[in-house]
Amino acid sequence: MKAISLNDQWILRELSDSSPAEILPENLPDLPGTAVNLPHVFSREGKPCRGRRVYSRIVAGNAAWTAGYLSFDAVDQCCRIWIDGTEAGHHEGGYSRFRIPVPREVLQKESFRVDLLADNRLNEHVSPHFGDFTVFGGIPRPVSLLVGEETHFDRSYFGTDGLILRTSADRNGGGLIHAEPHIVGCDGQTVLRISVLDPLGQSVSGGDFPCTSPLTLRVAGPVLWRGRENPALYTVRAELLRENRLVDCVSLTVGFRTVEADGTGLRLNGNPVFLRGVAKHQDRAGAGPAASPEEIREDFDLIDEISANAVRLSHYQHPQAAYDECDRRGILAWAEIPMLKMTENPLLQENAVQQLTELILQNIHHPSVFCWGIQNEIAMFRDAPFMHENCRALHALVKKLDPDRLSAAANLYPLKPASRLNEITDIVGYNVYFGWYYGEPGDFGPWLDKFHAAQPDTCLGITEYGVDANLALHSEEPKLKDYSEEYQALWHETVYPQIEARPWLWGSFIWNMFDFSSDRRNEGGQQGINAKGLVTHNRKIRKDAFYYYKARWSVHPFLHLCAKRFRNRVRENVDVKCYSNQSSVCLEVNGIPFGEVPVTNGTVLFRGVPLQMGENRISVSAGACTDSCVWTCSAEEEPSYRLPEEDGGPVRNWFLEEDSFRREGYFSIEDTANDLLENPSARKVLEKHVPALVRVMTEQSVIPLGLAIKSILTHDPDESLDLKGINRELNQIPNE
Repeated sequence: MKAISLNDQWILRELSDSSPAEILPENLPDLPGTAVNLPHVFSREGKPCRGRRVYSRIVAGNAAWTAGYLSFDAVDQCCRIWIDGTEAGHHEGGYSRFRIPVPREVLQKESFRVDLLADNRLNEHVSPHFGDFTVFGGIPRPVSLLVGEETHFDRSYFGTDGLILRTSADRNGGGLIHAEPHIVGCDGQTVLRISVLDPLGQSVSGGDFPCTSPLTLRVAGPVLWRGRENPALYTVRAELLRENRLVDCVSLTVGFRTVEADGTGLRLNGNPVFLRGVAKHQDRAGAGPAASPEEIREDFDLIDEISANAVRLSHYQHPQAAYDECDRRGILAWAEIPMLKMTENPLLQENAVQQLTELILQNIHHPSVFCWGIQNEIAMFRDAPFMHENCRALHALVKKLDPDRLSAAANLYPLKPASRLNEITDIVGYNVYFGWYYGEPGDFGPWLDKFHAAQPDTCLGITEYGVDANLALHSEEPKLKDYSEEYQALWHETVYPQIEARPWLWGSFIWNMFDFSSDRRNEGGQQGINAKGLVTHNRKIRKDAFYYYKARWSVHPFLHLCAKRFRNRVRENVDVKCYSNQSSVCLEVNGIPFGEVPVTNGTVLFRGVPLQMGENRISVSAGACTDSCVWTCSAEEEPSYRLPEEDGGPVRNWFLEEDSFRREGYFSIEDTANDLLENPSARKVLEKHVPALVRVMTEQSVIPLGLAIKSILTHDPDESLDLKGINRELNQIPNE
């Protein structure tokens, strides 16, 4: 079918909270409108918006057209569509493609009108209705009109191109392509012709087939898709012919590979592979979620620069261009639906089934996708039996639609290893933030070992780990929650070796590759931004932590001098840090050699480097690689490098450093709210001292599973509350 862009000449009408719940096209002319082009979203940086808008457009018809679809790559979050005043369809879910058939008699008119009501208000039966990212609203991806003949591939089949392709291998090492055509207007005169081209463009399989049933094509000795080593892609072209005349065609790329996983890790084509991964959201500064293919390509160029071999496409279906880039570059992709808070509402589960079906069928031909994620942190508030049942149903759907791929889930650190949520999917990821939200950076290794000892058969990895960094903030002594660039870099240096040292993990995903929009956040001196990215939201600046991973993963000779933005210094003796994949690094200060130090863990640290008052030129070299910067030493500290506490700086310490709250084997205020409420005796202590809080958490099912009760009680402190007294009572209750 032919695609005609419909991205211009729309009229946007804003609906207020007082507008009628039921909006009909005949009422729209009474509302003022503004001309807009697509993509277009409600929310802007710093100005989140949850509401309703109507987009309207006149579309030119043609008497020669006999079949057509309105194609929406995404509408955020729910929508209804009218064609010439008659409701033509609706869609719930803001990230997947869907198509609406246009009647023949409408297509052949001189023109027809399209009205689309987009609604991103909180909807209890559509995911996501919770999450640390902005739900932008609007139409963030392109819209087009597909037109063609009566006999055609069904573009409305779950938003696919009407052709589902699965690949596998036979016992003799040959490749199999399982084709499932969905065709409108198929009869005895229609022929389905399929040709398969290898990575060099040579025909290796194909033939003519009836158009009414699934079929299997064989490819002898296929070149395997081997990730970055060799991302070999085959092209499958499917044509519909009537009386030997081409009436429609679809072309998709596929690859041949196997992916397996167990408690010993992940295997690609039978060979162990450790995922050195990053996670990414779709939005960027200036564009929001409406990133162009060129901007998506730039994202993957940055991912290539650090030589990551995997990406978690969080927390929803991304644009097709993202999966195409993964295929072409050999990057393994974790694809997932936006199930971030699971309730007992059966309509929410129905929507999850719909979104998972669309995700799988629209992307099943991509060899880069190695798993389908069915949930992220749903046990943040509680771990309940209905969640296990719903997740088992979603896992079963994965296996029904795509039996050769892995199902996956991302849980959060406080969820106990023995939870049934860790038994459902083929692989499990944990989102872990020791040294940021709790604990110390060095806790990763011991926690991983404890988990593995308790659940050795669980195929475990880390789906999120990271800390925020504001590039305006710096410290000679970086510490927890100072939001400095130096703490982020030091944290990753400390944490990643603990992950990498455990080969039974399938790997990890850094949270996050890029800073991203989160309208619920105001911390670290930045409004509406989650600043855990290795790269800034506008993709202009690579943070120092970016170069740490480049030093660990890239094979191209490279050297980076850290803390260039930490220009103003007050100490006359400082540490100089570099990241490199070379064997050693030499340092010069103001043209005077300081020494040479071997590289360890991708890092070199020159200690006690003397600075003179005024400007100092710092130069480093490693073979042919060089880098330099200028630091200014002065008598006064630069005040802008530290964040005032009242502006979201370090979390206030409400206790004396020497106080010890934990008593081995007993509860304390450092235990999570969920664990305390599960124990009858501990729950009585909380009911005695904070009854209102207990009622809110239990009656509204908002137990903050990941937070210690100490953090909850001191977030908005009540001076009359005897926190130490509560702790003493909890210290008398055995923690079994």
